[in-house]
Amino acid sequence: MNRAAAAIFLAFICSGCPKRIDFGPTGPITQAEELFRLTRAAQDRVATLQGDGKLRVQSPQGSGTVSAYLAASRPGLLRVEMFDFFNRPIAVLVTDGQRFGLFQAQENTFYQGPATPRNLSRFLPITLPSEELVSVMLGKVPFIPAERMTLELDDERGLYVLTLHKGPVSQVLHIHPKYLQVVRSEVRGAPVYGLEYDGFKETGGVLFPHEVKLVAPSADTSLGLRYTDITVNESPDLTLFDLSAPEGVPVVEVDEGGQTLPPVSLPPTSPGS
Repeated sequence: MNRAAAAIFLAFICSGCPKRIDFGPTGPITQAEELFRLTRAAQDRVATLQGDGKLRVQSPQGSGTVSAYLAASRPGLLRVEMFDFFNRPIAVLVTDGQRFGLFQAQENTFYQGPATPRNLSRFLPITLPSEELVSVMLGKVPFIPAERMTLELDDERGLYVLTLHKGPVSQVLHIHPKYLQVVRSEVRGAPVYGLEYDGFKETGGVLFPHEVKLVAPSADTSLGLRYTDITVNESPDLTLFDLSAPEGVPVVEVDEGGQTLPPVSLPPTSPGS
């Protein structure tokens, strides 16, 4: 057999070989509950984030990519600033988990009120509680409360497939076998969003995904976030989460449903008081 034929034969044989999976220091995990515990612990290693990124939105209302500055701290502190192509501010969202403030540059208006999912959707075309949005940005997948769990191994992709079951609803988690990080989450049986994480890099001593994609099929909407220059687990600058309106900008108060509230009239001041 000449060298060319030998090379073709070797390639053919190896194509049928199973892909070698690196399970890391823990070795193969066979119990669903143990994998869930270790994965949840891996997700909890990042508590704060600060830096720059690119934000891409695809929705029926419009699509596009903007530059963004982001700061997040568990459980619900969040600041997102958006800039246009010329680095001019488009909008700034700040929330402490209870209340929110949103500056819309084009309207020159500052909205404020309860940090409900409806109000936060003024900024992003998704309806999520602030704490859940912070978790997603910090690489943490929200889990359904499971009644039971099943575990399989996807040999072709080299990933664990951990499925959480609660009644007719299930959550399928694709987990990296070495780093025990969720790379994909899909909930079936309920109209909720799916998550994908990619671009894992060591940042601040922990492995952290630099690409996040949230897909909401029921709303035909996806939100992509790519971090370009960030730090994690540093003490947060709490001044970034100040909910005060910019000086000279009109303030509009809204209720939990996003409806504008009438301005508060102060009682007249009597002379000499």
